[in-house]
Amino acid sequence: MRDDRTPQGLLVAVVGPSGAGKDTLIRLAFEGLTDEPRIELARRTITRPQDGETEDHESLDADAFANVEAAGGFCLTWRAHGLAYGLPLAIEDRVRSGRIVVANLSRRSLADAVARFGRIAVVEITAPRAVLVERIAARGRESADEIERRLARQVGLDIPARCESALRIDNSGPPGPNAKILQDHLRGLVASIRHPD
Repeated sequence: MRDDRTPQGLLVAVVGPSGAGKDTLIRLAFEGLTDEPRIELARRTITRPQDGETEDHESLDADAFANVEAAGGFCLTWRAHGLAYGLPLAIEDRVRSGRIVVANLSRRSLADAVARFGRIAVVEITAPRAVLVERIAARGRESADEIERRLARQVGLDIPARCESALRIDNSGPPGPNAKILQDHLRGLVASIRHPD
């Protein structure tokens, strides 16, 4: 008899340093996945206003975020660079129903993700430091000193023991081919997960 609490799908944690191009690769990969309904993109909640340039996210101020968090409205939360991030509780239901849900996560939140979901897959997007600096500077939101502090806070990647798969993509070049690598990887994960009866 199957335990309904056992995740049947998979959370795919996309991680990597600021400026690596995670949002770009995710967006491009999903443009080619419209024929695959079992793969979904998590819409994060962030204490940052929408800017029309980065990811499409739910924006809450710090107090509203804290209230939702205290009420159990998130399945996963973390803090980074002065902001709070959360994955809505409904994402856990989507994974349990057999979906592959792709989420842009912090590397520091991987252990919490395993504790919550039981198993995850990890995709690390990375690029050389000079490329990261150039991309972050192009956003125009931080000074040179702030960029240096941001990159100095980056941590190494520890792959959790209960990791279904791990993929590393060097995104220092044009994003198109790397997005295709991510897209193909996600399609492969669809075939590997156990679906509910």
